[in-house]
Amino acid sequence: MESFMFGYVRPEKELLLMRDFNRYRSIYCGLCKTIKERYGNLPRLTVTYDMTFLATLLLSLSREDSEIVREGCLLNPMTKKAISKNHPALDFAADGSIILAYYSALDNAQDEKPVKGRFQSLLLKRSGEKVRRLHPELSVKIEVILQELSEIEKGDYDPAAADIFGRLLAEVFAEGARLLDHPDRELLIRVLPDVGFALGKWIYLLDAFDDREDDLHNKQWNPLLKFSEPDSRNFVEEILRECEEEVDRLLALLPYQRDGVIIGNIATIGLPGTRERVLAGNELPRI
Repeated sequence: MESFMFGYVRPEKELLLMRDFNRYRSIYCGLCKTIKERYGNLPRLTVTYDMTFLATLLLSLSREDSEIVREGCLLNPMTKKAISKNHPALDFAADGSIILAYYSALDNAQDEKPVKGRFQSLLLKRSGEKVRRLHPELSVKIEVILQELSEIEKGDYDPAAADIFGRLLAEVFAEGARLLDHPDRELLIRVLPDVGFALGKWIYLLDAFDDREDDLHNKQWNPLLKFSEPDSRNFVEEILRECEEEVDRLLALLPYQRDGVIIGNIATIGLPGTRERVLAGNELPRI
């Protein structure tokens, strides 16, 4: 299985008020636009719900909010809608999107999907070099962790790989916390990495279950192939629930300036809803 971000960390749209959903969409679109402004059009393909959550979380904790402008977009150029712009949280989430996509592509180029990985890393080469200059320490940490993940994925099936991916996302969240302007910044620096770890572990195991049958058929490495399908389901569901409880507990400690409703929706409804759909074999709805 691939080590990347998957789009599982999402809100439950039907249970958000329209104003809150519009706010979430403005951040998603703002992240996409920020990636374009910092890296060009093609890297916009790296935008995910996962990194939109990080952007929303960082914005919700920042002293100052983003600007809101009305603009068209690539898909709907004639329809203007609210876009969040010009904020360090969006800048960092854009950088994080590129870091994860680029280093995942490099990792795949060396391991299980060499053709796809080489193609993706070539497309993202210029963006990857730029983000490496912007975040040299984080880039090195990501490289080291992905190498560790690559090594474990060459051996026996081992669910402990999820902890390694958790550490990767913890480093990204830690870097984001250090960039925040907030009177309780030290609290954020302590808590956000733990949020990232629990979410990273949750993402990795949920994706492993989602990919299990394909990986079995294609003879690809998957930590859950250590178990039978029923045992995989039971094992994953228990750990996913524990991760969800940990994310909810940690997020409740944070001093939100805004958007707490959106964060709460994702943590307490979105994550369990996504888990239930994936474990049931259902497709995730478009947001």
